[in-house]
Amino acid sequence: SSSLSTDEAYKILGLTRGCSEQDVIRTANKLQKKIHPDVNPNSNTERLSQIVNEAKELILKNDFN
Repeated sequence: SSSLSTDEAYKILGLTRGCSEQDVIRTANKLQKKIHPDVNPNSNTERLSQIVNEAKELILKNDFN
């Protein structure tokens, strides 16, 4: 279970309700590329990466099932 609300998940990904499933996946992947620890070794991005994943999964589960 997630501690995020669906509204928070959309905010994290910078999307709004009504976007497509592809938008959610594409945006989450883009964010993951930016914050991935291999790309950004200096910053502590592991938790951020988890949050982005959580947001994506939550939206996909709640709005595209």
